[in-house]
Amino acid sequence: MATEVRLPHLGESIDSALIVEWHKQVGDKVKRGDELADLETDKATLPLEAPKNGVLLAIVAAEGETVSIGDLLSVIGREGESWSATASDEPEARPPTAAPAPAAATVRARAAPKPAYKISPLARRKAKELSVDLASVTPADGVKISGADVEAQARTSAAQPGQRRVELSRAKRLTGQRMLQSARDVPQFSLTIDADIEPVLAVRADMKARGIDPSLTAICIHLTAMTLRSHPLLNARFEKDGITALDSIHIGVATAADDGLRVPVIHDADQLSLAQLNSALADLTSKARENRLSPADIAGGTFTISNLGMSGITQFTPLVNPPQSAILGVAAPRPIMLPGENGTMKPAQLLALTVACDHRVVDGADAALFLRDLKAAFESFAIEPSECK
Repeated sequence: MATEVRLPHLGESIDSALIVEWHKQVGDKVKRGDELADLETDKATLPLEAPKNGVLLAIVAAEGETVSIGDLLSVIGREGESWSATASDEPEARPPTAAPAPAAATVRARAAPKPAYKISPLARRKAKELSVDLASVTPADGVKISGADVEAQARTSAAQPGQRRVELSRAKRLTGQRMLQSARDVPQFSLTIDADIEPVLAVRADMKARGIDPSLTAICIHLTAMTLRSHPLLNARFEKDGITALDSIHIGVATAADDGLRVPVIHDADQLSLAQLNSALADLTSKARENRLSPADIAGGTFTISNLGMSGITQFTPLVNPPQSAILGVAAPRPIMLPGENGTMKPAQLLALTVACDHRVVDGADAALFLRDLKAAFESFAIEPSECK
């Protein structure tokens, strides 16, 4: 009996995906676990795996098509077996299950699929160069999209002279949608405090002498995770007119990639040594920039940090990432002279730390106490030998 391969649940807050490329074609033999296609979400590019051995009888979702959880993507069966799209339709839609299955059992009504046009390698290159969405291109021969088809579409959708239209990537579109939701639906406020990070810089120099060079972002994550232990409301969620306090501290780190923002998550950040955290951060950052994040890498964040210090930004206010209750913005250190003892002056490196909060969960006093304690953690930073392992 033929098995219908549907889009499974891919992770928290992911309800759709883009079919980037099919690696198998109709008639190809497949084995359980073979990668049938690449799926792009706003957070990562993921493989669609074959749930069983057999032959690919049909491809229903075309490259460039956006599909939702439960949508029919392809069909696998025995060689010579027939399959009818009409016969597979069910009269009523059912909501998707909360967890993925090898062959998704969820079935839901959907519109007739768009034609699965073939795409030439030249067309793919042209589409990338000209920022053309291949889903918007119809081939002249009705079969295969060529480079000329892409160029024609680019001319058709071109902006006025002196302007250049740049199509948003899926990641940027969905990030924009979530941030619009955040700005519209979450009552937010922000507070900023300056912390002198001279002690942090001294510790970094000492660790570097031992062969370990933690980034300032890693140290910020480490100190933030430790501070959150005493401030549970900033590690909570607003859900259905109530607050859900979270025992685990999973820090999401906003990371810039070529096609938009990614937020990989360091799980149980307060349980890791600084060296372990630094290694995990480097690995996740590399995967984010190369679009290799897995669902596990992006799931479960309870608090987010956005560091723009490497760009020289001296202060900024980030937007809360719902349903989280708070996010920390980290700016660039600013050299300054401060009053010292006996009328002297001493050098300092001030770091602006801005916390933005969901006012339904966090009050101003709670946020102020969190920043006070985080500032103290930076200014009294010291490292134990065990943290270097």
